[in-house]
Amino acid sequence: MINTKAMVFTEYGSPDVLTLQTIDVADPGQGELLLKVLAAGFNPLDTKVRSGLAPVATESGTTGCDVCGEVIALGEGVDGFAIGDRVYGMTGGVRGTMGTVCEYVLADARLLARAPANLTNEAAACLPVVALTAMEIFQRLRPSSDSQLLVLGGLGGVGRMVLQLALHQGLTVTATAGSSERLDILRTMGVEALAHHAVADLVASGKSFDCVVDTHGGDSLTSALNAVAAWGDVATINARGTHDLSPAHAKSLTLHAIFKALPLLTGKGREQLGRDLVQFAAWVEEGVIDVPEPESVAAIELASVHKWYEQGQLQGKVALVWPDQTVAD
Repeated sequence: MINTKAMVFTEYGSPDVLTLQTIDVADPGQGELLLKVLAAGFNPLDTKVRSGLAPVATESGTTGCDVCGEVIALGEGVDGFAIGDRVYGMTGGVRGTMGTVCEYVLADARLLARAPANLTNEAAACLPVVALTAMEIFQRLRPSSDSQLLVLGGLGGVGRMVLQLALHQGLTVTATAGSSERLDILRTMGVEALAHHAVADLVASGKSFDCVVDTHGGDSLTSALNAVAAWGDVATINARGTHDLSPAHAKSLTLHAIFKALPLLTGKGREQLGRDLVQFAAWVEEGVIDVPEPESVAAIELASVHKWYEQGQLQGKVALVWPDQTVAD
């Protein structure tokens, strides 16, 4: 057993419930790895768990889903990893797991893969949730080579990965963004770019899409239901709220709600997450997927990161690091 510094909350509430504490970490058990955390990735899900909107907090009060870490100890039955390996994965942050904003973390080996060799610790730490979510979107939508795809929110963490996978498959892609600068970025990627508010006009003109990806929820999900063609598919990563599903019924469409933490909560499907991370790392190393470098913030400033997100002030991914890990490898 070792001690670790960790960002912890003991009750649901505002970002101020997050505090720095020292907690005990047990030796790795069957199928587990003990990692030195090189960086932890922030995700919107972290705020939903902390606030109680998704009341599935870890038993230890630790928070954080994504990690890039160095293997320092292996439990019984672990194959395919060795001490010193640099790994990445979506390993915690919900009930039955340990959050990743800690100096050391226990993780199920099935949820991990070797980190892409060409990424910094910070970039690798911010990749798992968005990569795995994008992959499940494609596994659910199963677009054909002639499918037309619309991504609502093309430059968010998930949206950017979806766009790159779609372009790799040769799909015709349209995506939305909220500023002229971000629309220009989409165009340089080879995507037809639209302002968020322009989708309604496009639909009114008679345009529709075989597959639509909603990365925002709320009004964006309503836009997705309106923009999809009859017998089409809509994937959303935020289905919370009240929605009129009349368009879904009228078009006989399929709605896919994507919640990547479910294997962590249920224990089912964890092996597939590890396999998907292996594939995604290969794409990153081959140059198929470009991963932007995130902002690096001290882990003890986690409450501030949560506040920035909830105030709409985050423009990209954030990696959380401890004092002796502020310089990437």
